[in-house]
Amino acid sequence: MALAVFAVLLLLVLTTQIVRLLGEASVGALASSAVWAMMGFAAIRYLPVLMSLMLFISVLAVLTRLWRDHEMVIWFASGRSIKNFIRPVLEFVLPIVVLIAVLSLFGWPWALGRGQEFRDKSMARQETTQVAPGVFRESAGADRVYFVENFSGDAKSGQNVFVQLKKDREISVILAERGGLFLDSDGTRWLWLGHGRSYKGVPGQRDFETLRFERAQLRVDTTDRPVSSPGTQAMASLALLGSKDLEQQAELAWRVALPVSALILALAAIPLAFFNPRGGRAFNLLFAIVLYFLYYNCININQAWIADGRVPVWLGMWPLHLIAASVTAGLFVWRSRLRMG
Repeated sequence: MALAVFAVLLLLVLTTQIVRLLGEASVGALASSAVWAMMGFAAIRYLPVLMSLMLFISVLAVLTRLWRDHEMVIWFASGRSIKNFIRPVLEFVLPIVVLIAVLSLFGWPWALGRGQEFRDKSMARQETTQVAPGVFRESAGADRVYFVENFSGDAKSGQNVFVQLKKDREISVILAERGGLFLDSDGTRWLWLGHGRSYKGVPGQRDFETLRFERAQLRVDTTDRPVSSPGTQAMASLALLGSKDLEQQAELAWRVALPVSALILALAAIPLAFFNPRGGRAFNLLFAIVLYFLYYNCININQAWIADGRVPVWLGMWPLHLIAASVTAGLFVWRSRLRMG
């Protein structure tokens, strides 16, 4: 059951990742030769989350079937209670939780760091293909158009660069004698321009703004910035442990939260698997899935709060885990009383 669930989840993630990576390659944000390697690094990064979801669904599905097939009647008739499932579930869950901890603390930053290095090297090797001379390139949001008349691979720069930007009703046209691409420390792609002019205005109107510049730079990537920068996400966990930076402490708290939440959710799946034929087959599963994603969304929100300084670093995410553990204990007590009633 667990292997089947994990295979399905991994297939879904790999499918979404290959679509995203091919989209980046089509707009020049990723070298085409790096697509499959980047998909492998992405698979390693998502393994902790996938394994946690696998544990939750596996325990929930197996115990729900016991309820549905009335095998729990035999279990309770033999003098057992729902709490007696804790030991066998822990025997199955704990080794995988340890593996999740290793992957989240060490595998996640390694895969992200190596993936970023591979992306940068592949982009450097294919710089001439990403800025093809004489070809108009459109951004993913269809709000930018780039054109370079000719390109020098040795100098990594081009001549006679044309850029058109759209924002609401305004259109900006930039003409430069020279230009090229570069990556900053955060992995963001920028287009630098030299000796050019910028024209900005609304089509159909005469009042256009004109600006001359010697050197300017334009951000090519317009995606939203994550809570933690790529540099922080690629840092080793031991380096994060000794850091005083709030963003880095938030990243460490998120990594520690993955195995802790996986253990709590796997135990919570025991009482959540309660099946009532009168209530329908999908009600308990729907409630369990909502609870699962609520917990993980709270983890991401708490990470943002730690990075912003709203939550003290020493407090971290432990109150959230304590609440989740208390809810799990309450579910055990509730299901036990229902059975005794």
